[in-house]
Amino acid sequence: MTAKNRYKSLELETPGVYELEGLEVGVTSNCNFKCDYCCAYNRDDGQCIDAQEVIRIIGELPRLKRVRLSGGEVTLKYQDCLDIVTYCAAHGIDTQLNTNASLLTEERILALRDAGLSNIHISFNYTDANVYSAYYRVHPRMYERLERNIRLCTEAGLETVLETLLFEGTQANMLAISKKVYDLGVRIHEIQNSIVMPHSDWSNIVSKESLVRSVNELIEHKKEDTTIYFTCMDRFADLLGLHEQPGVYFSNCVDGTKQLHLHGNGDILICELCHPVVIGNIYQGTSLNEIYAKQPPALADFLEKRPCPAYDVLFAGE
Repeated sequence: MTAKNRYKSLELETPGVYELEGLEVGVTSNCNFKCDYCCAYNRDDGQCIDAQEVIRIIGELPRLKRVRLSGGEVTLKYQDCLDIVTYCAAHGIDTQLNTNASLLTEERILALRDAGLSNIHISFNYTDANVYSAYYRVHPRMYERLERNIRLCTEAGLETVLETLLFEGTQANMLAISKKVYDLGVRIHEIQNSIVMPHSDWSNIVSKESLVRSVNELIEHKKEDTTIYFTCMDRFADLLGLHEQPGVYFSNCVDGTKQLHLHGNGDILICELCHPVVIGNIYQGTSLNEIYAKQPPALADFLEKRPCPAYDVLFAGE
């Protein structure tokens, strides 16, 4: 990893001492999309956390290196996001905004850039407006808006990351998606392996063979000036013969070891996606600053067992 490679910087470090270096904040649980694959904790429960409260919490975490703003759809609380980014940038903390990009405008993109946003992270799973519309349950014209806003981000010089979920609905189209990502001017493409999520009844994962084929094809056709991050694969990439090379990373999972999720009601989760277990609540006596020193039972159990749902499904019975 070079000094300039800030995206996934925590995940590209070798895991060591357990301490809170990354905090994902669910600024709002509300969302204007209704995706099948949604792991948002208590989506649409109306819980929000405003900028001043987030800033207060961040100020009590001296070892914090990164704040991810997520939802729901974070830009429903755009001003709060802007204020948090401004504070973090002034205090040397990296920030990431996870968004579906539907509510962005050129003015908002430029303001986020000027406030010091480290990167903007946008879901990108389809190259066809009608398929996109059906999956996200929005009007097909939203796809045109998505493309426009992605281009605006890259043209503004904002580090832009497009994330594609590798699952049954995308596996046959991964190369076309990769080409589209490049055509949109984006040079950082994250491929997230799908996992079974019992808490959401979603299980459209790819087979082991399909995963290996898709990953190898993406690496083979990668442009020299593009970086690909494969996530939710680090625990078994070597077993499948998948290896890092220049511009290709199988980033370490830091959820529960370096990063935790904070919900609007104060609940602290290990990870919304693969381990949505509440380990405490900041309004009920849990200190984020001391959470790894005092380790609530649920966190201690996780750190001892280090469960990996992606591994368990792909290697079931082996």
